[in-house]
Amino acid sequence: MKLMSLAGGLPHYYNLVLNKLQKEMGVEVCVVVPSAKGATLGAGVFESKDGIEFKVFYQEEYTTYYGKKFFKGLKELILQEKPDVLMVNWPYQAAFVFYPGWYNFLRRNNVALVSKEIPFQVPHYDQAISYYLNGGGVTENNQAHQQNKSLLARFKFMIVRETRRLFSNLVDAHINYLDEAVAMHASYGVPAEKVFVTANSPDTDVIFEHVEALKDVKSNPFRLLHIGRLVKWKQVDVLIEAAIALHAKYPQTELSIVGDGPELEALKTQAAGYDFIKFHGGIYDMRELGQITCESGIYVLAGMGGLSINEAMCFAKPVICSVADGTEKRLVREGYNGHFFESGSVDSLVSVIEKLFANPDQIAIMGKRSQEIIQNEINIHTVLGNYMEAFKYSIAARSNTVASH
Repeated sequence: MKLMSLAGGLPHYYNLVLNKLQKEMGVEVCVVVPSAKGATLGAGVFESKDGIEFKVFYQEEYTTYYGKKFFKGLKELILQEKPDVLMVNWPYQAAFVFYPGWYNFLRRNNVALVSKEIPFQVPHYDQAISYYLNGGGVTENNQAHQQNKSLLARFKFMIVRETRRLFSNLVDAHINYLDEAVAMHASYGVPAEKVFVTANSPDTDVIFEHVEALKDVKSNPFRLLHIGRLVKWKQVDVLIEAAIALHAKYPQTELSIVGDGPELEALKTQAAGYDFIKFHGGIYDMRELGQITCESGIYVLAGMGGLSINEAMCFAKPVICSVADGTEKRLVREGYNGHFFESGSVDSLVSVIEKLFANPDQIAIMGKRSQEIIQNEINIHTVLGNYMEAFKYSIAARSNTVASH
């Protein structure tokens, strides 16, 4: 089986997953990325070419007539590489609606089309127009995607909704990280058997090697930890406020912040004068990151989710988070391996952290449960298994479509 994936860049964590897919699942992988800086990557996303074991093609990214990005020379590349599966995410999905010839091209060349996304800001069909008119979700700067409620905007949003409906039914399979995706796609007319729900995961095998090497590191149960990009929707400012409030009652409170991004200086200013708050900068070496994680007691993600939850759970840390992009719902079980708080509320965050500070023995117990969830339920092997199910289904579906014509 050969997979071609369209991507806005080469995020380090995703490279490791694709390496694993190729090495252990027998999938020949090639990735198409922009030849210049991708316009769709979030601020501060760590990209790396180190250790890549799959083919990478750098193609020119251009702005289409409908305003979204796509790749030049992609058809020629597909004819050259002959993939069985073409996997796409936003914004490249739109091209398969606005350039109708693409569908016939893929069908003629027996290439299955798979969509991959975290559709946490995708409304159900009957709610879409209202959703878009009222902002359409938020960017990583916590700003509404849309600010226009005119009649022209309403017409535009109708086009957006119908574009998703058409694309959703063109593809042979959907890979999504949320259980809610089945119902969401059903509202656009997609049958449940085409939707494959899989969690997201880093290469947990690599992480557990570091877990074993760092097993004797002592932790401070009152040290809070954040790992991730420093952008507004991570709400690290809320975590800093909570840590300051907690320190007044629990003087042993500490906060370690790992990450880089456009909010770094503002956060440092907010934390100035509080020597129990430490900024480590961006760290991408897993041994160094693991050392800092092991020395901490509780992992806190105050805003939008990320793979840092999975990583912290590998290192047996309880997790405190809010309901964000939905990926956290499979990982964090209230009162079992962590707690949820009300998003944006410092008081709520302080309250749930206090539950653990007041009973430090629960920190180790919940942390062990976190680790077991990764070992037994959500790890690189279970995730790649779900990917393979989707790929095999899509190939069979495309072959049946071709045969029927």
